[in-house]
Amino acid sequence: MTEWYPNPQTGLRVGLALIAAIALVDAGLVIWAATQPVSGLTFLIGLFVLGSLAAIGAIGYRISGLVQSAYVLDRNALVILWGESEHVVPLPHIQQVLLGEEVKGRLRFQGIRWPGYWVGYGEIEGLGPALFHSTAPLEEQVLLVTPGLTYAISPEDRNGFLTTLQTRMQMGPTQVLKQVSYGPAFAYWDFWKDRPALILLAGGLGLLLVLTGFLCFRFPHLPPLLPLHFDALGIPDRLGVRGQIFFIPLIGLIVLTVNGVLGGLLYQKERLAAYLLWGSALMIQILFWIAVLGILAVAD
Repeated sequence: MTEWYPNPQTGLRVGLALIAAIALVDAGLVIWAATQPVSGLTFLIGLFVLGSLAAIGAIGYRISGLVQSAYVLDRNALVILWGESEHVVPLPHIQQVLLGEEVKGRLRFQGIRWPGYWVGYGEIEGLGPALFHSTAPLEEQVLLVTPGLTYAISPEDRNGFLTTLQTRMQMGPTQVLKQVSYGPAFAYWDFWKDRPALILLAGGLGLLLVLTGFLCFRFPHLPPLLPLHFDALGIPDRLGVRGQIFFIPLIGLIVLTVNGVLGGLLYQKERLAAYLLWGSALMIQILFWIAVLGILAVAD
């Protein structure tokens, strides 16, 4: 068994530069927003920052796969390791080995690509579907053609890899393996197919975000003082500065986070308890909406 590695340097540097650039933009936006009055623009900037944090997480995940990448070769198969993904390509299934510069057909790529990073699916004219796990452009890749799928890889020592591959294929296999692919463990969670769970969590998060945005857009038009507490007869008995109204979505965020995490921990063993936690978090968001609308009605 021999291991071959792609050159991760370019992809790693570009990925880290992307993260740094996004983080700098986020920091600038947050600093600028902190000096401005709360408004709808504040909410839009917050949404942008949240989205960019998700992008940073996605890039970081891709980088972790890049630094854990290898091509493991023996007499039976080539195993492509990329982070938590694994693709087993039995050597008897390889019908043709092509160099990237020999490919003349048009490539349609769907996946994540930046300089030094090619991971995803594609369609190569004349070859059909292709799976890319590479750190080099197409002309520097090695393409292994099997029935129904072509694997595109980029071992740093391409000539050494090709020589070893030819030797292994001539020796013949010692056992029959299946051509299979395994994704990261989280991709197979039952949760992704559980519609009630997705509705409860997405509903709670959606209500919280919309409430926050609603308050941000309304904030410039609110009076300086708002009724924040009512007695048994529904008469306001405590006033507060208008900024305190944001304590309501803040508490909603805390409830949603705590119930979401606890529900996730209980989901596999006590699914009903998880539903109850997520459902109660959703109901609390609804109650907070009612409370905010009541406060604003009195203020108006």
